[in-house]
Amino acid sequence: MLLKELFKKNGLFKVASFNSLSVIIRLISGFILSKAIAFFLLPQGMALTGNLRSFLLTCQGISSSGVQNGVVKYTAENKNNGKALKQIISTSFFLVLAFTIIVSSFLAFFSGYFSNLVFATDKYIYAFRILALVIPLYTLNTFILSIINGLGKYKSIILINTIGYIVNVVTVVVLLYFYNLNGAIIAIIIMPSVLILITLFWVREVKIIVTNISIYSFSKKYLNGLSSFVIMAIFTALTIPIVHVLVKNYIIENIGLKEAGYWEAMLKISQYYLMFVISLFSLYLLPKLSENNTDLGFKNLVLEFYKTILPFVFVGFVLIYFLRYWIVRITLTQEFLPAQDLFLWQLIGDLFKVLSFVIAYQMQAKRMLLWYLFGELFYASCVYFFSVYFINKFELKGAVIGHAVSYLCYFILMLYVFRKPLLTKKRISVER
Repeated sequence: MLLKELFKKNGLFKVASFNSLSVIIRLISGFILSKAIAFFLLPQGMALTGNLRSFLLTCQGISSSGVQNGVVKYTAENKNNGKALKQIISTSFFLVLAFTIIVSSFLAFFSGYFSNLVFATDKYIYAFRILALVIPLYTLNTFILSIINGLGKYKSIILINTIGYIVNVVTVVVLLYFYNLNGAIIAIIIMPSVLILITLFWVREVKIIVTNISIYSFSKKYLNGLSSFVIMAIFTALTIPIVHVLVKNYIIENIGLKEAGYWEAMLKISQYYLMFVISLFSLYLLPKLSENNTDLGFKNLVLEFYKTILPFVFVGFVLIYFLRYWIVRITLTQEFLPAQDLFLWQLIGDLFKVLSFVIAYQMQAKRMLLWYLFGELFYASCVYFFSVYFINKFELKGAVIGHAVSYLCYFILMLYVFRKPLLTKKRISVER
């Protein structure tokens, strides 16, 4: 009875609970993928596939023009306004289309350059040509799911992602088994795009979305509004993944390729245990922040997230630390056991990451462009310089110490930027 009442009263708890099944399936599939890559490719192969994933994130961020958060915001605000919704859908679609054509063209014409950039060899030119062909499917899927998210259909998104995880793990393992590194590369590239097939089959609103796309509904008003999100996303896509590649290359050059594989493995494990809370940011927090127009409302949303989710995060992190040996053994192989030494500082950094992101999402919800760009540049600079500094002092462990110190600094910055609304007791409107 108490649980039933909690579901009714606390929307965040309801979304989190429903999302738990998806997260569990994603965790299981992620563990299987990590185990397979570790077994077949060893730490060196994990480092190379990690570089590819970082590059892929950059391409995906630019090709989708970063409009997903903007679409979520404007759709959430105007879901009951048919004319405005049609303008949002049309404007964002043509914006995404333009950026996708640009990215695909660059990938096709400069595939040799990108192969050398990511793998230090031109052996994998074919991979970037395949990416040029399939990335439009990824951006179309991102576009559709952003609108669905803004409409509050979080169950559809969770179910689509859940099915996608299962299909993804089967595809990657099969291609990895038969084609080794080449199979892993192809699977990593094509799987995000294959999700469109699941979306088209599952989401009933696809037909409504498609029929609302019209060049005559293209709106300069929403183009100007979305432009802030475009700049934010492209800036992030060009800074964070690139900084991670630079840190990884620094580890390779100064410590070794195998050690870079340990660090990459730690990053993958971190992604898996963080996916539950990170997914709630876009599913629940961003739409709610977009709909809210008061400082007090923002403060209450932040406190609600902290009170509801943070205790579970903290307990989970403590368990992860004490079970780190078995986590590495189960998800990877015995060769990755040195990664155990990286858990403490990675977990500390991830705790500050969660604390800061709950606040930082307000910058996207309210289009605080200059603060967002400054924050991303500040964080990226901290990650690189702190990582290099601590790597020189503590070798591989220095990379995760740099991670922890960087997110501590970022959290302090967020507290400073939002000090007034976080301390407010009155109902003051938020400027847009």
